[in-house]
Amino acid sequence: MKYLAALIIPFFIMSCALEKESSDQVNGVFNFTTASVKIDSVTNGTNIYTLPPACINFINGSGVIQYTIKSSGHYGTSDVDSIIRDSELRFVRARLYFNDIPIDITPLPQNIKYNNTLTSEIALTQSDARAAGLTDGTYSLEIEMVASEYNGNGSNTVLNNTFSGYFGNVTLDFIGSGCQ
Repeated sequence: MKYLAALIIPFFIMSCALEKESSDQVNGVFNFTTASVKIDSVTNGTNIYTLPPACINFINGSGVIQYTIKSSGHYGTSDVDSIIRDSELRFVRARLYFNDIPIDITPLPQNIKYNNTLTSEIALTQSDARAAGLTDGTYSLEIEMVASEYNGNGSNTVLNNTFSGYFGNVTLDFIGSGCQ
């Protein structure tokens, strides 16, 4: 019975810990900071979607996906030692996922310093979407970042930690039938 309890208790603790994580965002916990990423908007032509559902009609041009990466420092902003204050996250990989179909974000986002925010965007072209195997239809859009943390002396403190954000449904229209 003791062995059974020893097996069940860690599982229970892990499941409770995972429940605290927001369903639309997975944070990356590093030594000096916690990182998060979210999709702010999907724009196509003059249409700006800040909430799902969104639509990208490639006849109107590329879809522009704006996202924000946030580094929330564990030690605040005042009287922080330079080894922490000058730390940064360096990106190893960045991807958009349409129903788990990856599209790499290039170029990679800039390094983000301790306790800072970075807003950037990527233009999703029709050729990028076709090359990934996407066709007309509605997809679930997510963004994922993989970064390593370096302290103020340039030494690696955490290697390849993943964090992500979920936007919601985005319809891709390649033939100009319109976004209903």
